Amino acid sequence: MPIVEFALADGHRLLVNARPQTTTVMVDEALTLNLDREGRLTSAWLGGRNYRRGLDNRIIEKQGGPQPGLSYRVRRELDANEGREFLARAYARLAEYNAALREPATRVLGAASADEVAVARAALDEAARCDLARLDRDRETFQRIYKPISILPPDQYLALVLQATEGCSYNACAFCGFYRDRSFRIKTPMEFERHIAAVRAFLGKALGSRKTIFLADANALVIPQEQLIPIFDAIGAEFALLPRGLGGDARAAWQAEHPVHFEGIYSFVDAFTTRRKTAREFASLAERGLRRVYIGLESGDAELLHFLGKPNSPDDVAQLVERVKAGGVAVGIIILAGAGGARYAEQHVRQTTALVNALPLDEGDLIYFSELVDYPGSNYAALTRAAGIRPLTIDEIARQVAEMRARFEFEPPAPKVSYYDIREFIY
Repeated sequence: MPIVEFALADGHRLLVNARPQTTTVMVDEALTLNLDREGRLTSAWLGGRNYRRGLDNRIIEKQGGPQPGLSYRVRRELDANEGREFLARAYARLAEYNAALREPATRVLGAASADEVAVARAALDEAARCDLARLDRDRETFQRIYKPISILPPDQYLALVLQATEGCSYNACAFCGFYRDRSFRIKTPMEFERHIAAVRAFLGKALGSRKTIFLADANALVIPQEQLIPIFDAIGAEFALLPRGLGGDARAAWQAEHPVHFEGIYSFVDAFTTRRKTAREFASLAERGLRRVYIGLESGDAELLHFLGKPNSPDDVAQLVERVKAGGVAVGIIILAGAGGARYAEQHVRQTTALVNALPLDEGDLIYFSELVDYPGSNYAALTRAAGIRPLTIDEIARQVAEMRARFEFEPPAPKVSYYDIREFIY
């Protein structure tokens, strides 16, 4: 549907973009509110700052920093009171604009048809029916359905997360504290089917705004293959997954028949507990919808990996990538920028780029640079202090990333290279 623009009685211009799965409300150039079709706010732009709301009502605020670039961006999570005040203001504005559309002085600008105007009005009315009480109930439901969703790859921030496992099967990397609050366990088939049903009911009409499925938690593919296949089959029975290799008119026709569908299944994988999976097993998962796995390479330097508490070697990563790719599944390689500080910087760059250049990567693959975030009190912070290692500055990390990118040598078609800032994740 096209954007419908209204001139309000007070002189403001209100734009409503009512898509099949989401609604966007824009007022002049000062405010943007994005909502799902259940009326839940997902993100906002206000006063030069971006806000993103999670399904548990946590809100992250982002704004430009003292210098251009991701590393300088200012980010913070609003405390509970600030978050409620922000949401109260956002929904008060929605109610105000919804009432304004009913005023006789409100005019439609442009050439929108009567049907398009009716759809826009209905979408705004639907969004305005949501309120803080509804969001509080949703938060409680979300926390019953899910363990905390600690992190996803950037291209999966809008995925439908299904937790086949809880926690991390290793949970001892020095730099990672995402899963310290829970023990690792695999859900039974019956538990997982109940989880699917609860997630579907919770998202309701917003289900279609999720375009992929992410099988969580940290390393769900560690599940033995004989248990993993029924999990993939349960997902395939419940959700429409875009068939692999479908293109052109056939793809368009399939999508028209399945307005709510998913592009595939994605998941994290490590290079040590999953080393037993074969190319044939990955191919079997690919037939059931697995499209990409994300591997925390961190570094191609064996000495640095040991310092970081990773139990695998760089060769383990290379062998895993070979098997995954041979099985018809794409990979996302995650490099930990700044890892090991000044002591390991040179060998980190040299060994990591050498390993990545040797991998069979192509246009379907991704390389992410994730800046090491040295949280106070983390195991990594204690290790570096004890070893007398100087952390790299923001500028030094940026130069390290630039040097690695300059050293990459890929035959076309090349993988995509991007950034991964864990401080900006919220689900």
